[in-house]
Amino acid sequence: MFKLFLIISILSLSSFSKEIKTVDFSGDIDLVLGDFSKLNLEKVCDISYPAVYKFWKEKPIFNESDIAICKDLVEEYFHSLGFYKAIVTYEIKEDKANFNIKRNEQIKISSILIEDEYKDIIELKKGNGFKASEFTNSKKHIYKYLNENGYPKAEVDAKAYVDIDEYKVDIEYKVTKNNIQYFGDVNIQNNANVDSKFLEKNIEFKKGEKYNSNLIDKTYENLYNFGIYKYIAIEPNIDTKEDIIPVNVRLVQGDYREITYGIGYDTDTKVKVKAQYKNENFLGDLKSLTIGTKINSNGFEVYNNIYNPYFINDTISLNNDISYEDKDYSSYSQKKIEEKISFSKDFFGLSHTAGFLAQHSTIESELEEYKSGSYLLNSVFYETILDERDDILNPKNGYYLSFYIENGTKALGSEIDYIKTLTQIRYLKTFDKLTSSIKTSVGTLDKDLPIFKHFFAGGDYSNRGYAYQKVGLKDSDDNPYGGLSMIDNSVEFEYAIRKDFGVVTFFDSTMLSLEPNKFDEKFYNSYGFGARYYTPIGPLRVDFGFPLDEGGFVFHIGIGQVF
Repeated sequence: MFKLFLIISILSLSSFSKEIKTVDFSGDIDLVLGDFSKLNLEKVCDISYPAVYKFWKEKPIFNESDIAICKDLVEEYFHSLGFYKAIVTYEIKEDKANFNIKRNEQIKISSILIEDEYKDIIELKKGNGFKASEFTNSKKHIYKYLNENGYPKAEVDAKAYVDIDEYKVDIEYKVTKNNIQYFGDVNIQNNANVDSKFLEKNIEFKKGEKYNSNLIDKTYENLYNFGIYKYIAIEPNIDTKEDIIPVNVRLVQGDYREITYGIGYDTDTKVKVKAQYKNENFLGDLKSLTIGTKINSNGFEVYNNIYNPYFINDTISLNNDISYEDKDYSSYSQKKIEEKISFSKDFFGLSHTAGFLAQHSTIESELEEYKSGSYLLNSVFYETILDERDDILNPKNGYYLSFYIENGTKALGSEIDYIKTLTQIRYLKTFDKLTSSIKTSVGTLDKDLPIFKHFFAGGDYSNRGYAYQKVGLKDSDDNPYGGLSMIDNSVEFEYAIRKDFGVVTFFDSTMLSLEPNKFDEKFYNSYGFGARYYTPIGPLRVDFGFPLDEGGFVFHIGIGQVF
């Protein structure tokens, strides 16, 4: 009877407990971003308010027990960041709970006992504040280093001794490498229509080589990029008694045929719509077929691509691109049929591509100096690329070099003999949260050609102080002439506020000349600022560019990497 009375009493008291609708934090907190921001502290307490636009969702309601639990969680969070003397108090008034936080002093690292080989691998330093997450990551960094250098069976014993009385932390690492390990047999299980020799070409490690986890990661990336597997498992067996590690590779084919649709916007071409069909294993052995269309405010394009990655001797790839476009540009409108046949091979650390380009264009020129009409230009071309950036979509360090030359010749039925070149240099370097980027493009034409073969500059991928293709000399109706010679430079500095968000400032400078191989004419300069939000498909870019000579500003928005 007493137990029943006690339960009823507790339930009754719970039903009369205060409803708390708002939780706030004050004191030693960060205003917007940081470990101690209000947003982070709400996450610690698992407090989530619906977004403003989700007006139909009810806001959370808390009770006094929730607030007490939140206090304990915040204290634990501060301890994990080294603030063991932090004081967390709260006060409940009506339907609002307010936490007041006093951080006090962060505990410091008094000593680190570690072998010299690993000192530069860990981020922890004597005299720095202690964070539990950094200590955990230091062990991961040591394991990663050992796995990359042939010691996957190594043991790392790491301890952090926290002395609250003396308010210090002593850290000790003991690393036992054990024997160096080597790759053993590689067993591939594959159910797709792909010859095993093509899979073996993309496995970066070989039997007898020293074990390196980077090679396993690179192999995974290679196989993932095929686009035909829904399941990829690369499983090294490190439980063997010998110093040999066999590896099992299991591949399960997924749906390699897809139809995709997309819609986007940028300030160069406005609204963009895309529809595409792609078969990533067309007729087997990783050959692909792509058919699609793109539509924007300038017009439309229909395209087709056939790709064979192992066309000649399993080392030379084939690309056959056929397209038709009907578009309006700043100085002309164009209806163009184009076919490009190219052969590619990587050697000496460079990507090399050579091929044949056929273009039949019918243009309506807005410039009196350049005639409307139809042109047939056939050429051979060559391109080489060295890409040492750390990431293709969102690079932070590295460099990119490319050189392209196109030789139109009457021997191939071209109406005009000509030579066109384009050289590009890009360089990125990150220091802590600051990334500096430099880009230079140099283009040349050996003679005056129809307007559609000119170089143009301006827009969100070029000089951002100008609208799309609007750099350089223009006629009385503001139609640009472009140039036969071009230098297009960009310098940008980005500061990372968060991992996925940064602010930038930039300076762009462009020269366009209507004479071949002339590079001493006027440079059009601009400066500006903007923001970057990083997505899985590249950075969303917003920029405001200010031309130095003309006044005013130009707004740009787009997605994709410039550097």
